[in-house]
Amino acid sequence: MAAQDLNAMAFPTLTEEQITQLARYAGASTKTFRAGEALFRAGDRDPKFFVIKSGELEIIDVTGDQPKTIRMQGPGDFTGDVGHLTGSPKVVSGIARSDCEVYEMSEADLRKVLNQDPQISDLILQAFIARRQLMRESPEFTGLRVIGSRYSRDTFRIRDFLAK
Repeated sequence: MAAQDLNAMAFPTLTEEQITQLARYAGASTKTFRAGEALFRAGDRDPKFFVIKSGELEIIDVTGDQPKTIRMQGPGDFTGDVGHLTGSPKVVSGIARSDCEVYEMSEADLRKVLNQDPQISDLILQAFIARRQLMRESPEFTGLRVIGSRYSRDTFRIRDFLAK
């Protein structure tokens, strides 16, 4: 699959109709974040799902030596990846770069939408899977870093375990 196609699958923009459906199915509440405020941070286990109604959200990889912008998101874009549905900690941070109004959904509400609306379900799940694949394939995304001597047995065991 071409990187361009994978990128398009990973970051679709929801239509107004799809956003309205999400809000109706899930009873999504709106929440406002001020510029500079974090919607979520890497390591968080809070499974909130956000759809941006207005404003701009910066998705940041903070696992490297310097924080790195992965993507800027705007109205109609949504957060999350497959880890969102498995309870895994978030691997990136999301910071409002301007005042943002978002639809906030719980994990249970998102699952309800995924079960009730095949069209939206396919779009969101494809995006989640494509995002995870892009992160795995990106040389810029650090993810988890094990620091230790390459001669250390303990370091080797940890790296071996994480590779599985």
